[in-house]
Amino acid sequence: MPSSEELAAQADAASKAIRDEEAAANADGDAPVIDSAEMTSYANALRGFSIMVPKDWAADEAASDDNGRVFDDAQSRAKLTAGWIENREDADLAAAVAELENAGEAMTGDYVNENEYRASGLIEDGSKTAQRILRKPDGTMIKAAITYPADSAETIDPLAKQILDSLTLQ
Repeated sequence: MPSSEELAAQADAASKAIRDEEAAANADGDAPVIDSAEMTSYANALRGFSIMVPKDWAADEAASDDNGRVFDDAQSRAKLTAGWIENREDADLAAAVAELENAGEAMTGDYVNENEYRASGLIEDGSKTAQRILRKPDGTMIKAAITYPADSAETIDPLAKQILDSLTLQ
């Protein structure tokens, strides 16, 4: 298993690659949703994943544990959860997909490939959510979900995509 220092170095390299891509996109006139210099990397060495998080989003230590972390943005009332799920014999993956598909009438989701599932839409409480599930080679899963008020979707939707796209397995 890589050390925390090795995971941090990998996350920094991923962050630099994202910044380089943004610089190339900006040369074409496309502005990034949020400059990756305004983001920080959360790396979980124990569970082998990392994700970029806006610097001003606060970690909710009471809701976090060794399996993952919860981040809140007080301004937009958005919440990001990123964590590990055991997934014995894909039972947890099937349950997570069924839960997403039954979460609300306006939810849409699909497998990107056999090891990745993405979903987004409105959930029963009227909030909007965007989620990404990655299955690791050992069968366990990493799930990242952003939930936020539906009335802030215009600004948070692109940011949610950017954050979920940054989820990587280590």
